[in-house]
Amino acid sequence: MEHSEEFSLTQNAGLVGISKLVNILGLLAASMILTRVLTRAEYGNYEQVWLVYNSFLPLVGYGLSSAIYFFSAREDRRSVYSAAAVGATVIGILTGIVLAILAPAIARWFNSDALTDYIRIFAAYAVLSSPSLMFESVFVTEKKVGLLLLGNILLASLFAGAVLVSAVVFHSLTVVFISIAVVGAAKSLFLFSFLIRKKHLTGKKLSPVLKAQLVYALPILISSITGMISRQVDRYLVTLFFSPGQFAVYAIGSKEIPMIAVITGSASAVLFPVFSKFWSLEMRGKFVEVWRNSISKTGLFLLPMMVFLLFAAKDFMGFFFGEKYVVSAGIFRIFLLLLPMRLAFYSQALFALGKQKLYMYTAIVEMFMSGVASYFMMRAYGLEGAAIGKVIVSYLQVIFLVAALVTLLKTNLREFFPWVKIFKILFISVFGLVPLFFLREYIANVYFRFAAEAGLFAVVFIVTAILTKSVRVINLKKLQFVVN
Repeated sequence: MEHSEEFSLTQNAGLVGISKLVNILGLLAASMILTRVLTRAEYGNYEQVWLVYNSFLPLVGYGLSSAIYFFSAREDRRSVYSAAAVGATVIGILTGIVLAILAPAIARWFNSDALTDYIRIFAAYAVLSSPSLMFESVFVTEKKVGLLLLGNILLASLFAGAVLVSAVVFHSLTVVFISIAVVGAAKSLFLFSFLIRKKHLTGKKLSPVLKAQLVYALPILISSITGMISRQVDRYLVTLFFSPGQFAVYAIGSKEIPMIAVITGSASAVLFPVFSKFWSLEMRGKFVEVWRNSISKTGLFLLPMMVFLLFAAKDFMGFFFGEKYVVSAGIFRIFLLLLPMRLAFYSQALFALGKQKLYMYTAIVEMFMSGVASYFMMRAYGLEGAAIGKVIVSYLQVIFLVAALVTLLKTNLREFFPWVKIFKILFISVFGLVPLFFLREYIANVYFRFAAEAGLFAVVFIVTAILTKSVRVINLKKLQFVVN
């Protein structure tokens, strides 16, 4: 019975992970369409509007979602959902008002007068989509992850389709944003129709529940804001000091590959409770063993991906975003250098050790250092400098976190990392590039060339990894946890 429950939980986690991937792919599909239809300046405006929006409402949504998970196990769910819906709606309205008022000022800061109208249209999206901030948390709490996945597939398809029609037929960024606002309203309606059908809404005694949710969500919101600023500070600097067209180049180059977030996010969700268990039982050796194994398994995906994309960055940009954004390949390569930092799960390990404050202070310091480093490197080296500054500070942060974990776990660097496996995977990955040099001589079309490069590299890497016993066939099945 225990095994069955655990397996069901894993399946649910897998469906949630896939639903997240569907959302990411919807946004990626929209970018692939717009980079081919719009000018760089217009696409830069599109990214700037999302940059502004993502600095407001989604952070609130993360806090409210956490509150739903927490209170749904302790209070009447109807009151919890209803209070969260009221809170999200009110915050959405306030956010829409703030965006509409600040639109002219933001347009001046971002060096683009056109942003005023775009942001005011998007203010409507903030209002109409605000109830859907609790979309995932409601369906997960209700154990309706299949419906969550179905809803995300339908809405992502609607989103991409609306962007396609708006851009290709009307060739208007204004119509694109109006269409996105309509999709946001559809997502809220989907959620409310579910809640009404299940009779999960009530108007009784909401004030105490809403107050408790907001108090609970506030610290999470503060941490989210710190993390958001740290992740986006380079983008803000670029949009403040460069034109919308140049920001478009940077925004495309700094996009994260969807599979990376899914792999690391899914693995971290699985590892956190394991780390907590072993540390509570004072099983330091098991803790370090799981840590090393997780790096090895994650490395089997991320390291070959890094090596291949460093080689094929220009083809990758041309394949997904068109010839106009091949120039983004240099920035893209710089951000690929962050992938080795994604092999390990530092925050999960520190949280399991009860060192949340240490990680919070580190994140705050990193936020300020990223801003300073990106600014000075940008002034010296242009667009690429903003990315270089962010990468340098990220490496410095990881060095500090590694030192902290090594000290807390009373281990050493040799024991802490699976160095032999990491370098073996890197060597095999570099070896997999050899036949690609010959392939490039015979295929001129970027679409066929990139597809052929990716396929040939994957085959060479997998065959070489098996032949060198870097991975056994039986272990490939065990890597299902990454998919889940």
